[in-house]
Amino acid sequence: MRGSETVKEDFKTQIFDIFGTVDLEQLRAIAQKVQLIESEKPHNERGAGRKNSLTPQQLAEMLALHQQGMGATELAKKYGISRQTIYKQLERAQNFSNDPNTMLRLNYMNRNDLCTTIDVDFKHEKIKIKNYTDKIPLRAFGVVENPTWEDFQWFLKDRCFPETRAHLKWVLSDVGVPFYDPLMIIEKTKGKMAEDQQWIEVIHRKAS
Repeated sequence: MRGSETVKEDFKTQIFDIFGTVDLEQLRAIAQKVQLIESEKPHNERGAGRKNSLTPQQLAEMLALHQQGMGATELAKKYGISRQTIYKQLERAQNFSNDPNTMLRLNYMNRNDLCTTIDVDFKHEKIKIKNYTDKIPLRAFGVVENPTWEDFQWFLKDRCFPETRAHLKWVLSDVGVPFYDPLMIIEKTKGKMAEDQQWIEVIHRKAS
């Protein structure tokens, strides 16, 4: 009998150490608060909090938001992953290809939505694209699925001001480039144009 009382007292002591009370009504109130907190947590059927990587669309959006000033904590909350995973995904974005000749990726965006990825091989003057939208006008090359290097050059020129622009030297100075080069200009302007919401996210592959 004495042993039973000792166990009971030990148990009450443990409860008090954890909850700060042994009063039954107070313990019930604590339990109700816990249930309320659990019920208010966002339900994630797909287990987003356990994901180790983002889709290409999510990764491009995350980079865009990060460039716009959203911090790792906010990004982690948005995508339901840890801050550590956010940092890993940012690093992953800079290691987008196993091809040693593919050192540049352009994400063609509409607002924060990925429309087309363009992987650039300057050595062989080749590009490889992948479209992420069914809306032809929002794609970097429209209906063209296998664009040439010439198509790529045209695309770059189309997303920046023309070489024939008046007072070009002053304009280049304002942009911050030494001479007219569409890609260099796009790195500064992000290829933004007044007539649409599209722009270009420029990613240089991180050196191994």
